[in-house]
Amino acid sequence: MTAAPRDESVRVSIVVAAYNDRDRLHECLLSLSRQQHAGGAAQIIVVDDGSTDGTAEMVRRDHPGVLLVEGDNRGAEVARNRGVDAAGGEIIAFIDSDCTAEPGWLQRIVDSLRANPLLVIGGRIVHRGTFWQRLIGIADFGEYQGPTAREVRTLPTCSMGVWKELFTQVRFDPRLRPNADTLLCEGLRRLGATLRYEPDIVVRHNPTAGAAELLVRARRYGRSFVEARRLDPSLRWSAFVRAGAPGVIAATLGRALLDGARLLRHRKAAGFSCWEVPPAAACLLLRRIASLPEAVRACRKH
Repeated sequence: MTAAPRDESVRVSIVVAAYNDRDRLHECLLSLSRQQHAGGAAQIIVVDDGSTDGTAEMVRRDHPGVLLVEGDNRGAEVARNRGVDAAGGEIIAFIDSDCTAEPGWLQRIVDSLRANPLLVIGGRIVHRGTFWQRLIGIADFGEYQGPTAREVRTLPTCSMGVWKELFTQVRFDPRLRPNADTLLCEGLRRLGATLRYEPDIVVRHNPTAGAAELLVRARRYGRSFVEARRLDPSLRWSAFVRAGAPGVIAATLGRALLDGARLLRHRKAAGFSCWEVPPAAACLLLRRIASLPEAVRACRKH
């Protein structure tokens, strides 16, 4: 497919998957209501994945202009697929319910995509607040902190823009939670898409965070790291998974070194003072160690 200029009035849909996240979703939707692009206001779609905390009622009451799609608690991947199906826009922008979009977020996505039907765009994921919230910023989004635009292999769906027509050939895989965006991005690359990180496209991530949450996330990501490479052996680190438990352990140690390198490289952007670096490095290492039991267990299932 050859890149061709697009109509400046292209319509945009923003998809937000939510589950029991009423208050943060409200803040997310307020930030989206202030977004504009050259074609006017965007269509905003919330897919409520069977929440029990009044999320759907809040959307109906406080955000009547939002299209609400109600799901049945089958996970964020199914919810995002439903959002894509409901979208009327040619461009789809994804954001998570625990994020808020900075001014210009949507316009920059549209400007980046308009000239290229095979571009997928993402941006900086900013974390502020407690030590633990900033630590999750490095642990889960360390590649999306820096000031330099570049091509990447994956982009997180908490801030991503993509042409809807690409979803006729690739979807979110509901077999993988979390890390389905890893498989999605690999599928997009196989279609010939270029994935690009642009630091001027900014969202603020406001995760629930603490020592216990970090360890829970570690176990979940340890399992999905292996499962993703079972589903798609072309992913990086797949050779380590094929080597069994020793390979998974080696990969975990290698990724721990990458965590430390990202922490040092992006310390200022991530909001860490010099004295916070040693405890942050120790926690990142503990996170990788905590991921090992689930990763090895997933490896031994096959």
